[in-house]
Amino acid sequence: MKQQTQQEKLKTIGISFLALGFFPLIWFLFQAILFRELTELISRNLLVVFALIIGSTFVFLLFWGMDKIIKLSPKDNRESLEARMFAGPSLFMISLFLFYPAIRTLYISFKDRYSNDFVGFENYKWAFSDPEMLVTIRNQIIWLVFVVSLVLFIGLIVGWLSDRLNKGEAFFKSIVFMPMAISAVGASAIFKFIYEYRPPPLTQIGIINGIRVSVDRLGTQCMNNRVIDGVFNGFGDPNCLKPIGWLQQRDLTNLPFTENLNPDGFLSSILINLPVNTMLLMVIMIWMFTGFAAVVFSAGIKAIPTEIMEAGQIDGASELRVFRSIVIPYIKSTIIVVGTYMVVTVLKAFDIIYVSTRGDLETNLLAVKMLDEFSKYRNFGRSATVAVLIFVCVLPIIVGTALRERENTQS
Repeated sequence: MKQQTQQEKLKTIGISFLALGFFPLIWFLFQAILFRELTELISRNLLVVFALIIGSTFVFLLFWGMDKIIKLSPKDNRESLEARMFAGPSLFMISLFLFYPAIRTLYISFKDRYSNDFVGFENYKWAFSDPEMLVTIRNQIIWLVFVVSLVLFIGLIVGWLSDRLNKGEAFFKSIVFMPMAISAVGASAIFKFIYEYRPPPLTQIGIINGIRVSVDRLGTQCMNNRVIDGVFNGFGDPNCLKPIGWLQQRDLTNLPFTENLNPDGFLSSILINLPVNTMLLMVIMIWMFTGFAAVVFSAGIKAIPTEIMEAGQIDGASELRVFRSIVIPYIKSTIIVVGTYMVVTVLKAFDIIYVSTRGDLETNLLAVKMLDEFSKYRNFGRSATVAVLIFVCVLPIIVGTALRERENTQS
């Protein structure tokens, strides 16, 4: 009897190996090798028809054969083996296209420019000593702190206020959520026109500069190069405000209102050295994702039992006290989820920087820097190092989310 039990265990282990290892390997190799060869022999349309007929038939036969093998195992183990049969291809693809590239990237980060020789930690020393890389890391930290905080804060306020509306709540939420429907490239193009700068005496097409140079000052009529009654009205008069290259400002030293600030003072020096262009680019992401956060928070607020809200109001709590003592604690898990999503989104922010400034003028982020090192400077080792830094920043978020989900499942 004991020998029979041992044989059943060995049979179960063998079938598990087939389900999780050999079976998905055969499935992948057939798909990859067969259709790779066929792409050079037949047309694309014919290849699609061939894939639907031959490919699906092979997958069916493969699952059918694996099911027959599983039926040879003890009945008590069949259900778990069937689950492994269906999970096998998914786990194989995740390992092939996620885990292997991650390990390969870590390996390349210890190699030289063209991934030929090992250089140890030289790439990591470069990452924390190169001035351009240090500015990139500084910008990434600023984005993480301000974008995540402001999206959560403004989203909470907008979500709370929209929930208090008696009429037009759906319309208001749709307007607030609308920027989320715009791609990052589209949003960047919109704000690029808002921040646009043209050197004088060219007409300013940017909204901010257009308004700025059209403001009358000190008895002077200032216009954005308009012809009125045959008379040209521009902003060339010294009394008129001059346009500002907003995305070209690395700090506040070139802005008029900082002329009276003392650069030696602690607070004034911090204010003067604020990276204006970086903060203006952050506005784009805040504008895009505030509506998303507001809608999610509004849904969480609506889930709060009305009895709790009414009890707080009966006890004489103000709206601010209700918001702080009831609403925020009750939707704490929702705030954590949205915050986690925003942290990951900021760490992989690419489109906004690439479209707006291409990472120049000290506005770069890690994702764009990774691409620059790979395609612009052709330094594969440094590119892999930046990718590892991004992964290290994301890893605590992944682990924390997994642990939180585990706790929620157990509770």
